[in-house]
Amino acid sequence: MTEQYTAPVPARLSSTVILVRDGDDGPEVLMVQRHERAAFGGAYAFPGGVLSEVDRESHALINGLTSDEANQRFELKHGGLDFYSAAARELFEEIGILLAQDKKGRWASADDAGRGISLELLRSRLSEGDLSWPALLSETGLVLAANELHYIAHWEAPLHLRQIRERFSTRFFLAVLPQGQQPRIDHQELVDSRWLTPARALEKAHEGEMRMIFPTIKSLEQLAKFSNLGALQTWARERWHDGISMVRPIMVEEGGKTRFLVPGDRDYPVDSA
Repeated sequence: MTEQYTAPVPARLSSTVILVRDGDDGPEVLMVQRHERAAFGGAYAFPGGVLSEVDRESHALINGLTSDEANQRFELKHGGLDFYSAAARELFEEIGILLAQDKKGRWASADDAGRGISLELLRSRLSEGDLSWPALLSETGLVLAANELHYIAHWEAPLHLRQIRERFSTRFFLAVLPQGQQPRIDHQELVDSRWLTPARALEKAHEGEMRMIFPTIKSLEQLAKFSNLGALQTWARERWHDGISMVRPIMVEEGGKTRFLVPGDRDYPVDSA
């Protein structure tokens, strides 16, 4: 058994959001396909991306979670709210879903003319650079609903892989689709989207119809245990209380086949955790 090796590349901090809704056969997950030129090109995953300086500038516009509380959940000294801002920002940029509410706790809706909010226009202005992320929130009087983003996992790419260009250290969140909003992919970084039960998504991955990376598959396996949205929400809301350890797989070659090992597996090296 040999580990695939190259010199390690520093991991970029990122956030990803597993967006869920109630379906006829139980909870459904939004799967998005990344453009061939994007990171993980052609693979189906969840919306997300790397942290930006604007995320640090948005702390005052985040509701439902303090900086200290966010740091505690991530076991960080500072910067915990950055991950929440990045998660919400990337979700809006990539699929047009805005996890933000007004001062009365009402969700922003797809076309809320009464409050001067058009999500499509705001998304367009953000994409074109006509509006910054903090300004988008302050101008509309909205605040990010961090209490609706539930931290459930932390995955980091293996240290050593062949032909690796980028590594990511990603915090995974779960959020329920806000009432009055529907996802619309950007047709730039994303080229397709599908609502599927986790079990059905796994079937398509195993059949080779939808290519997925290892953390996506393991996340779907976890979600597939829940038969109703309420139970899934309760688990996600309380998940951080158990302590969330970073999972960094290693890729090994054994008998001519490649497979991943994670902490807890028999052959996983102790010094790789």
